[in-house]
Amino acid sequence: MRRDDTSDAARPDGRISSPETLRLRRATRALRLHLDELPVEFHFWGPGDQFLAECAFPFARQRYDCAESMIGAGFGGTVLGSIARSLFDDGLRWFWIGDDPGTKRVALLGSMLEERNRVCMAMESDHASCPILPRWFAPLIGVTDLTGSSEMWLRAPAVPDQAALLADFLGGVRPTNATQDELLDEAQDLLNISGLRGAVMILAHAGHGNLLGTQSSLTERGGIGHDLRPDHEALYMQVAAVGVTLTLLGVSRAVPESWPSEVPQRPFLVESLRLTTEIVKAATVIHGLGAPKRPKTLARRRNPRPTPLLRPAAVLSPDDLLPDVNSADEVAEAAERYYEAAKSWMANPWREDRTTNLASILTYGGAHSSLQAVMSTYDQPGSAVIAVFAARMLLEEAARFKWMIEGRTEDKIAHRFTQFFEDQRARRKKVLDEFSGDGVARSNAETLLALPSNVTVITPHDSISKNRKQMPPIEKMLAVMGEPYPEPGWLNVAYSLLSQVTHSTPIGHLHMTRYREGTLYANEISAEMLGLTLDAACLGSAHLIGISASFLTAGSQEARDYSLSLHRLAYDVHNRARLVHGLD
Repeated sequence: MRRDDTSDAARPDGRISSPETLRLRRATRALRLHLDELPVEFHFWGPGDQFLAECAFPFARQRYDCAESMIGAGFGGTVLGSIARSLFDDGLRWFWIGDDPGTKRVALLGSMLEERNRVCMAMESDHASCPILPRWFAPLIGVTDLTGSSEMWLRAPAVPDQAALLADFLGGVRPTNATQDELLDEAQDLLNISGLRGAVMILAHAGHGNLLGTQSSLTERGGIGHDLRPDHEALYMQVAAVGVTLTLLGVSRAVPESWPSEVPQRPFLVESLRLTTEIVKAATVIHGLGAPKRPKTLARRRNPRPTPLLRPAAVLSPDDLLPDVNSADEVAEAAERYYEAAKSWMANPWREDRTTNLASILTYGGAHSSLQAVMSTYDQPGSAVIAVFAARMLLEEAARFKWMIEGRTEDKIAHRFTQFFEDQRARRKKVLDEFSGDGVARSNAETLLALPSNVTVITPHDSISKNRKQMPPIEKMLAVMGEPYPEPGWLNVAYSLLSQVTHSTPIGHLHMTRYREGTLYANEISAEMLGLTLDAACLGSAHLIGISASFLTAGSQEARDYSLSLHRLAYDVHNRARLVHGLD
């Protein structure tokens, strides 16, 4: 198959795309092929922030490649949105660093220590343990100093969080000593779409795999929970393209010594911007969010993040470092058995004697879709990052559903379901309000969140109780899900570690790279992250598929038996995985 073939015939989903969507897909593929032409260089045993900066663009490029490859795949539509969200965060981060790389690049070290400390704090609060914690904190040995024990590491500030970076971007806040760069300014303008705050929320819902997120894969002619709707595909790929291009520009300024000498820099960057601009133009026709019609909104005041006490375990010594000798092969074998069982029976929700509940079928279809995304990519060269994104989504949504059905009485369960659906409706309203507040017509915003015409809305979208009770934080729900395990808090730590990849942190970058016998293998997942990914995917999907299958079949015995078999096989995966990832 030709790499430049973006026609419907090259897509497995079998859908017929509009001319506008086909134009967008040609543009997204063109940028992918262009970026793939750039060689990458790494400097071993230079400063730690130099090596971490050199990791950023290859990892961003690989995620963009993965997102583009999932278009029309017939599964994992929402996962694509999650990847796009991470690229958006990358773009903001590297726009910030690129403004003043001489001062800000070192913040990569501070961010890495901050993430280590966050994991340590999660282990403390949840009474979890991990005997191989140094493997999680420094999975590469022999490339640079990753212990975090030097004065440079300990004094380094952290990169601002995504909310602060977005607020500064929207408010036009840039440092007074920022070096003017017309390419960086031009790339910034590509993200200057109306209703950006609302668009970011849509991306966030996809990233968290909640009900609103899975609705991006609800189309009239596609597989429910599997195929991405065209307007969301356009929004996701626009954001992904601008994110990877901003990362390229920021990294080129932060580590100019790493640019390959055989590639003229400015022509390559100019062409990258031109191709990204073509994507923006093609996407805007589909999703309808053009340039703002009024000046940027003022940056919202945000309180600075408190700096918690640095835990001793976050800082390593050379003697703490552990070699890369782990293997997830047995975990993969057990996961394959689980996957075969998951595909062995399908619930039939289309019975004439009962109404099909949208939330249940979206959960059921979305869980199967995300599980397929994991199992189709975890062992494919360069594609394992997709599996991490999908696994984290499965784990998070499973925790929500587990919490909902764990009420002690039927009234309590009913109350929790009401609480959940009101939360989703409130989130929907917040997205619409953000769009309206940024000058987007309410009708246009409603279109982006509209359900297909063959869906009947019974409870109005604005049915939200006054003084409604908030959903508990994800940490509380993961704790409920972890109760049957020897260390119930292990799931919170697992979620934090998976988030290192989905949030594109320095730790996440390192776990998508292997170093063996003097050779660096980029885009190859570590054994620990792979074991955790497969564990979380099987555990999360067993809950989601089992619960929703029971709902869709009115609690049939067949569905109950199927659910029990999935849980048994998922537990077998966990028993093998815990020897690899070191949790529980």
